[in-house]
This record gives sequence, C-alpha cells and structure tokens, in this order.
Amino acid sequence: MRIAHISISEFRGIKSLEWSPSPNVNCLIGPGDSCKTTILDAIEIGLNPRFGYTGSDPDLFSCDPTSKPEICLTLVDLPDELITEQKYGLFLRGWRDADKKINDEKAEGDLAALTVKALLDPEALEWRWEVFNERLDGEPPRFGFKDTKLIAPNRLGEYADRHLTWSRNSVLGRLEKGPNASELLASSVRQAKASFAAGDRTSFDDVVKLTEKVGADFLVPKTQGYEAQLDIHSGMLASGAVSLHDGNMPLRTLGSGSSRLMVAGVQNSGPTQNITLVDELELGLEPHRIMRLLRYLRSGFPQEGDAPPIVHQTFLTTHSPVVICELDVSELFCVRSNGGSIAVKCARPIEGQADTAQRHVRSNPQAFLAPRLLIGEGRTEVGFWRGLDDHWCAGDKESFAYQGVVAIDGGGNDNAVKLGLHMQRLGYCCFVLLDSDVETPAAIKQEIKHAGGQVAEWLDHCDIECRVFLDVPWANVRAIVDYALEVVGEGRVLKNLCLAAPEGLDIDRAALDALADSEANRKWLAAAATLKVENEAGVKKDRSWFKDMTRGEQLGKIVFDCLKDIPETPLAKTINEVRQWVDD
Repeated sequence: MRIAHISISEFRGIKSLEWSPSPNVNCLIGPGDSCKTTILDAIEIGLNPRFGYTGSDPDLFSCDPTSKPEICLTLVDLPDELITEQKYGLFLRGWRDADKKINDEKAEGDLAALTVKALLDPEALEWRWEVFNERLDGEPPRFGFKDTKLIAPNRLGEYADRHLTWSRNSVLGRLEKGPNASELLASSVRQAKASFAAGDRTSFDDVVKLTEKVGADFLVPKTQGYEAQLDIHSGMLASGAVSLHDGNMPLRTLGSGSSRLMVAGVQNSGPTQNITLVDELELGLEPHRIMRLLRYLRSGFPQEGDAPPIVHQTFLTTHSPVVICELDVSELFCVRSNGGSIAVKCARPIEGQADTAQRHVRSNPQAFLAPRLLIGEGRTEVGFWRGLDDHWCAGDKESFAYQGVVAIDGGGNDNAVKLGLHMQRLGYCCFVLLDSDVETPAAIKQEIKHAGGQVAEWLDHCDIECRVFLDVPWANVRAIVDYALEVVGEGRVLKNLCLAAPEGLDIDRAALDALADSEANRKWLAAAATLKVENEAGVKKDRSWFKDMTRGEQLGKIVFDCLKDIPETPLAKTINEVRQWVDD
C-alpha cells in the first residue's frame, strides 16, 4: 500500500496543500516553519484512526475556531482485506499514475484507489475518519479502527524504542502472527497476580483502611473488603511489556540512532508494503550510518521469480547536507509556504537536465537547505563573499547566515545560470553573479529575472580577479601580490607573469617589486592571476593564484579594507548591489 495523493486543508499551518508523492522516498526540505513536519503529522493522523482521539486549538489553521481541518489521503496498492464488497470495495476510486489524476469512477488502466478522510470537529475538537468519494449520498461510511493495523504508518521519531516492543502499532506488534503470543502474555499476567497476592502486603494496610473509611463515609457500596491487588489492564503488564532483549539488556535502551537502524531494518525486511515517517532522519546518526539507514529505507523486498521487489514508501524531513547528498534528485521535494498555501515541488527538473540537477545536489547540498542563494561563478567567489561577510559581521551589518543567505559555487557561468533558474523555480530566492569575460545567453538571464531572481555581472569583460586588480588602490594590489607570493610561491608568480607577458618579456623579483601603477600593469597582473596554460595534448592546466575558497576569502578581506575609498568603481557598486539584496 502507498499514498498516491495528499490533500490537506486548514490543518495547523496548512491552509491548503495538494501533492502527489513518489512511490518510494519523499524527502521534504525547506526553511523552518514551512510545515514539513506538519505534513508528516497529517499523514500519521489520517492513517491512524483512534477512538476518541482529540485535537486542540493549535490543530486549527491559525487557531481559528471557524476553520475545519481535513486530511484526505488517497491510497493505492491496497490490501485485499480492504477492497472486498463487505469492506470498502463499493467506494473505490481510480488513480492514474501517468497524469497524477484521481477519477471518481475507476476507468480502464486506473489503479484501484481508496480515499480516507480525517476531519476535526472545531467545536468538540474530536477527530473522525470516513471513506470519501464524490458519489456518496447521505452519511459517509466510517473508516474502521480495526483496519488501523493494515494502513497505519510507522513513525521513527526521536524515540524509536517503542518499536522494539510488542506494543500497539509497533513494528514488532504488526509482525506478530497467531494467537500464541496473546495467550502466553495472559498466562504471565495471571501468574504475576498470584505471586503478588501471596506476598507480604502489610505496607499497604494503612492506606487500605483509610480508603475503606472514606468509602463508608460517602456510602460507597462494599462487597467483601478493600485490599491491594496487582491491577493489569487488558491483559497487559504495561504498554510494550514484552520487548526484544540482548541477554538481559532490553534493546529499547539502545541509542536513538541505533534504534532507528534496527527498526528500519526490521520493518523493511517483510513482504508487506509499508509507509514510514521519519522526522529529522539524521538525528543521532553519523554520516556512514545515515547512508546505511537510507539504503534500508530505499530498498525493496525481493520476490520470487521475475516479480519486481516490493518498494516501501517513505516520507522524511532533514536539515543535513549528508542526507541530501545521498539522495537522488527525484527523491527531494522542496516545501514552500505562502500564507498557508503549501507548494511541494520535486527537485528534478520537469523539462530534463536531470544530470545537471543531480550534479548540483552532489556538489552543493547545502544550497537546498537555505532560503536564499548567492551563486557565483566559482570557488574564488564563494571565498570572496565569506571574507567580506566576516568583516561586515565585525561591523554593523547582519551576517549572511542571519539573513538566510548561502554563497555557493555555480561551477562556471553556464552551470551557474542553469542552477539559478532551477532553484528560483523551486521557490528559492537567487542572486546570480557572473563573469563577463565569458558570454552568457541573454535569454536565460532574462528567464531568471522573469522567475523573480536577480542577475549581475562584473563589468567590462572581467572575472572577479580582473575587476579587483583594476579597481582597488595600488597599495591593495601590492597586498594581493604579496599574498600570492606567500601562498603559491615566488616561482609560480614570476612564471605566470612571464607567460602572461608580451612575447620575449621577462621579469624577476626586483622588477616585480618596482612595478609601477598603470592600467596595463593591472591587466597584466590580473591575467597572470587567472592563467590557464594549454599543454601539447590540448588540455588546459589551471595555474591561477586564487581558485580556492580559502584564498578567495583572504582576497575578500583585502578588498574590504579599501571599499570605502573606491565607492564609484564598478567593483564597489556590484558589491553594494549584492549587499543590498542580502539586506532586503
């Protein structure tokens, strides 16, 4: 069984949501308060009918007492027990995977579907569950509590230890077969009561006599006389009285990460299709164990012959780059809230370019966890903005992190604009800063702007290094060259200058130290700083000085020291444009 379609209205922070999840892994990512966990809660409530289960005012949208929360979950691949005429077979609908559409009357080629609706009465604050379709007249049929074991999802929260006991709705409880376990437990209960009755109960006498007197004062009928007895409700010693042990040590005492691994492994090792909910999957897990848990959640249960494996459906949330990096782009779903209207969009581009999108997931997983992205052409830009950000924080400006901004490496102009357009369409706010020494099609830049993003370029056919060398005071140019001598060495600096110079021109350290300020010399230094040399095989070797995040960071710090002195330069104007976007 799996969920084919989710419809939620007026539940907590969700005014409206329509979403068709994938059959396997659905990883919800997005900023805080975008209702990721609320979606998991809605699924758990919708598929877990409980008698007398009550809600509260915070379950109402904006705590508005006039709101009427509804959760509609359309299920396919249903257990045979649910689709007989004696159950819900007369109320089935149709689901078409190809166009993600529900047909109220099942048509040829449709999957049999059942829609379960959970509703919260805003006055009594009680939940009720019913079967829904548009053909129903009169009172809709209630969805039975006895069917919970067939449809209820397993939730791996902060504490997964309950699933390592035979308690109600635990994984082990659902895997239990036959009546023997219940009979054994009932026998154990009777033996425990007999053992307690045979023991010394004198320590209870004073309280028993006092209670007996109070009962007599209030004319409470007494049949034989009060005494302390072991009271075990419904044949259970406690919720989850029987649990797995390692020797004498209960497995429920394992750490949260180990418990999650154990439960996920047990749950996905059976032939029944399951729905699993995992909030903050990375909780308590090191990166290698995150990978292991994801492998279990994504795996299918093998069947005999050529039949495809049974795939389990998983809904999870995360704030971990490790989780994002391990997932396929088609398993990532970006959640955005606009006044309660929730949009859930798959990170895989509809129009193709899946390989490009997957590369961004692997190289910039942190980008998918921030609401606002400053996308530069390369690693130098990322370091450059980090350097400026450090100095701005030391002054009177808010940090990039405080403003929800992350600077990322776009991997070249072409990839940067593609990434910017893709992320903008997914609901992120993007500023794309490009080099102008490589031409970028105007059409795609316009697309980013049309989608609500922002695009800027270093002016006059420059990359960032060239723009810096052209605009900063000569003293700062000297500081940049001194830093290059420190990090890449005098030999490489001088060699690059020779290779970037006009034919036959040579330079030594004394000539470099005596170099005078001129536009030609600034351009020469910029060319040497970004030099790429082609070998005999036609392969270009990067000999640049600052194509590194740490070196770019130092470059930003050197530039910051002189920004106040060059306010009218293209460099300063572009930096101010970015800073204004950060502060908006």
